Amino acid sequence: MIKTDHIQIQCPECGHTEFEQPENVQDDDFVKCNQCKFEIMLSDLKEVGIEQAKEVAIPEAKKEIEKMLKKAFKGFK
Repeated sequence: MIKTDHIQIQCPECGHTEFEQPENVQDDDFVKCNQCKFEIMLSDLKEVGIEQAKEVAIPEAKKEIEKMLKKAFKGFK
């Protein structure tokens, strides 16, 4: 089983993971990195987060699939 429980979205400019946001934030609102003050629309930050998550989850999934296949075909030649 893939063990990735939590992935923090990193600022596309500096890599920091904390952002200022308005109350009741909506997808078309801007959030600001607490470190470098880079501003990005929340919907765009979500897309960045999805790409960052793929970079972590895909290699982990490949490893798990390889383990499963090795186990399934153990003893076959």
